[in-house]
Amino acid sequence: MAMRPVLGVLLLLWGCASSSPSTQRGITKGGPVFIENDWERALLEARETQRPVFVEAWAPWCQSCRSMRSTVLTSPALGEQAGRFVWLAVDTDALENVAFLQRYPVDTWPTVLVLEPAQGTVLVRSLGAVSVPQVLGLLDQGERAFRRGLTGGEELARADALVLAGNPAEAAGAYQRAVEHWTPEDPRRAGVVVSWLKSLAALGDAVGCMRAATQELPRLARVDDRTRVLYVGMGCALDADTEEARTLRARLAREAARAREEPDDTLTPAQRSSLYEVECEAHEVTGDEARMRELAEAWWRFLEQQAASAGSAEERAALDSHRVMAVALLNRPDAAISQLERSERELPEDYNPPARLATLHLMAGRKDQALAASERALALAKDASRGMVLAGHARILSARGERERAIRVLTEALGEMERASIPEKHLQRQVLERVLKQLRAASP
Repeated sequence: MAMRPVLGVLLLLWGCASSSPSTQRGITKGGPVFIENDWERALLEARETQRPVFVEAWAPWCQSCRSMRSTVLTSPALGEQAGRFVWLAVDTDALENVAFLQRYPVDTWPTVLVLEPAQGTVLVRSLGAVSVPQVLGLLDQGERAFRRGLTGGEELARADALVLAGNPAEAAGAYQRAVEHWTPEDPRRAGVVVSWLKSLAALGDAVGCMRAATQELPRLARVDDRTRVLYVGMGCALDADTEEARTLRARLAREAARAREEPDDTLTPAQRSSLYEVECEAHEVTGDEARMRELAEAWWRFLEQQAASAGSAEERAALDSHRVMAVALLNRPDAAISQLERSERELPEDYNPPARLATLHLMAGRKDQALAASERALALAKDASRGMVLAGHARILSARGERERAIRVLTEALGEMERASIPEKHLQRQVLERVLKQLRAASP
């Protein structure tokens, strides 16, 4: 799938908080305690206690992950379920998780898994951010599958296995058949639909993906489920330039507008913000500048309200990347500067605020300030997470007329990833390779 237009402002738009390797962390506000980046330890504990493993696979650049970690996974409702599972958080950029990713490849962030401990079989697989009610439903389904010795349905288990084996063509058909087994109220249905859409997108079948999305939307009972499907479906619709695609894009935009009007407690702030993004993308790609700017202004007001009501620095910063996207659409990069500077002060170990500040300064033409902010981000970024920051750093160097230096920086970074055995399909490597290709193509 091509990069979504709004996200194409700069690669630095993505971001989350940094992690602590191989330790336990307590989720605040009464949430469960997670084992961090230690798959073997989690499986051992699960075998000893005869409990399934709940896995949160996230990445340090993923704003949806950050929102989920600061709001959903802090819920006391999940804390009440803590004893039913062993809880594992896997940072997909951390080098110690290479073996986990070889067994369970991740191409959507966040990804939620429920594993049975004896063989590590996937009982439940859900792509994308989820709300508290959705997580509770996934926990119930995963525990039932574990207690009954099931794998969540024969067709679904086969589809997940095909994805993990790198066979999206057969997986798409299996997911399509699996969808028929779940009712609109079943918490797994939306996840299966998203997996189906992602498989179609991986095949380059944007038309099939958007058709499936528009077909399934009316069948989903929950607005948070529809939001997940809307987001993926719009990504597919943006990849096709046909009359049908234009019609379906308009339909998806209308669905997003209706979903935004749902009561506050039906969607997380990140889900509601993503609906603004979907609408802006739909109007941006059609060239409807006036409507796109109107929506972007409304999006910015929503983000300002969320910043004012956030209960913590983490919760507020969870939408910082959306703030960058909104002001980019409005061509007002300075509007978000104070929010990002606040995030950098309040989260001094997080590389994302200075990386996003670098983006804003570059948008505003302040190349020296952009470079300084990018250097601060690089001093904090670890492991594969440096890839996103280095991609933005190289763009800044190129804008300063230092294209050869930028090419050298990216070439050296890719060499380091090769020596660290980071897989070729790892997103961070793909980002660096894409930017390096662009820089070389632009060389005189």
